[in-house]
Amino acid sequence: MSASTKSMTNVKEARELYDLKERAAKFYDENGVPQKMEEILNSMFYENPADVYGHLANYFQGYSKTPTITKVRARTAIDGKGQASIQTDIFCTVNNKEKLVSSTLSSSTTPSLLEIAKAEELEEEMKERENNVAAAIQLINTEVCTKLNGQDPSKQEELDTLVSEIIAKLKAAEEEKLALEAEQTEGTEETKDSDKKPTSSVSKSDKPKSGNAKNKDKQKGKGGKGGAPVVVVPDEPKENMICGSCCMSAASQAICVAGARTTDSPLFEYIGALRCGQTPKKFRMPLPMVTIFQSGRSAPGKSCCIKEYMLVPAPGKPLCETIPQIVAVYNDIVKSIVNKNGVPTNKKAERVAAKNVTDIGALMMPFDRPEQGLDLIQESMGRLGLTPGEDMYMALNLAGHEIFDYDTGGSKEKASQSFPFADKKQPEKGKYEVITGQQKLAEDMVDFWAEFLGRYPAVIAVIDPLRKQEDKQWMALCEKISEKCYILGDKVWHRPGLLKDEEITENFTSSGVIYKLEQMNTVSDVIKCAKKMEENANETVLSTNIGETSDDFIADMAVGINARFLKIGAPCRGERISKLNRLVSIEVALKDSDRLLPHGEFKFPTITVPPPPEGEEVEGEDAEPKESSRKK
Repeated sequence: MSASTKSMTNVKEARELYDLKERAAKFYDENGVPQKMEEILNSMFYENPADVYGHLANYFQGYSKTPTITKVRARTAIDGKGQASIQTDIFCTVNNKEKLVSSTLSSSTTPSLLEIAKAEELEEEMKERENNVAAAIQLINTEVCTKLNGQDPSKQEELDTLVSEIIAKLKAAEEEKLALEAEQTEGTEETKDSDKKPTSSVSKSDKPKSGNAKNKDKQKGKGGKGGAPVVVVPDEPKENMICGSCCMSAASQAICVAGARTTDSPLFEYIGALRCGQTPKKFRMPLPMVTIFQSGRSAPGKSCCIKEYMLVPAPGKPLCETIPQIVAVYNDIVKSIVNKNGVPTNKKAERVAAKNVTDIGALMMPFDRPEQGLDLIQESMGRLGLTPGEDMYMALNLAGHEIFDYDTGGSKEKASQSFPFADKKQPEKGKYEVITGQQKLAEDMVDFWAEFLGRYPAVIAVIDPLRKQEDKQWMALCEKISEKCYILGDKVWHRPGLLKDEEITENFTSSGVIYKLEQMNTVSDVIKCAKKMEENANETVLSTNIGETSDDFIADMAVGINARFLKIGAPCRGERISKLNRLVSIEVALKDSDRLLPHGEFKFPTITVPPPPEGEEVEGEDAEPKESSRKK
């Protein structure tokens, strides 16, 4: 190679090196690397950290790109009842690497039938659940994954909306399809009817009724006060839940955990920031509602009107102290049951049989009177040196909709339920079955519960004492007991996604609302609805599902949304205990950082019957209007 050629090559290489240096300088300058390097190196010398490279990593982490979702994956898991559930994984690009940032277990569907329903109906519901879960997993792995790809997981409300739009689109298509099928069916029937020759000028519906038929019509619903007919108002039609709609709650839960992980925040703090717009300085722990006995129509024995007997810790005491006390009461009752049945302590199999527990871990005994469960709990507290109404309180799930018997044409679900226990008779229609063979009208239930609760002042909360359709009786009961007891609404309210946009009137209200993260409910919906109902003097109660999993997300959510109570189930079975353990862990963390707000005493909002509209006559003797339907 000649000297001139070598010279030209050197000049070219020098130019390329110069251009490379220029591009590098521009690249680093555009990203502010020299300035940041100078800043951290100067400050680090004075700070003298023990881990130099860890200090550098933490510094530059603050300038890294926001993590984005790259993949959402779902698969079948098993819940606490051995049923199909959903496990959802979310992968994100974090610091140029794809990482698994969220893996959650969700029990997204709750059974609608009681355990006393016919075997074929329960089997059909089980198949529907399996189909729902399978469809939800398919949706998450396809449409939801595509929709969330490239999104920031910390945008909870936006991502919940994206998933909701998928379900809304599918739901609209399903309703359009059903409407078209109904229209085609109607047209086919009209064609068949036109082809038939009329045999009489009077149809069956036009024929005059016989005397016996008229009497039957009059007797239908007979049994009201003063011989007046009992008008049975049927339940509202159930919302159309399309197959796979439970992907909304499963995806929302996974997104929430991913958002907390990618922002390096404790989950309860992250949810608190979603609720308040910024991380709250202090947090209040929810009081756990722990089920000791499960009764009601599904249980043996004559008592029907109380589904769950629950213990609630006294406010102001640490959970690390009160939760062991609740467990002690539960274990003491188990021991007393075994001893009462005369089971030898050396016969393990018979002891296990005596401890009959339900799917939520609660004890199930054949109560013949509703007060038996309360008496057993108070007796156990006495043996342990605890005072009811001071050291521990009680709550009752009355589940009024489950003990109401519908007239002909009412709820097919209720009408189809069988009564498998030999001592249970078919109840009268249009009434609440309190005890086998004893039914009461809604008006009578008001006095019944007011008198019953008056005998047990340690009961501070009841759930769904009546159906929503008996709104006047509901409000009358609230007026009698609301000064000393929370009236919590569960089935009487629509799901959060609907309730958050509905108007709350003084004609029907409560002092607390129970929320579940299931089906089409999302984290954003629950947060919005809880804030709205709190403005209407309703306490927030978060509840686990029947087929619960070991995932303790719901405990963090209860702390984050400032729930007054967390309804957990029994202090038994791993999927229930995990929530209690998580609550204690959060309490310890908050106490160590001096961020724990103490619980105040129970404050029951007084609810009164609203005055009637102008021009409407007041029923009963007391015709004086009330000033207000609600006082704090």
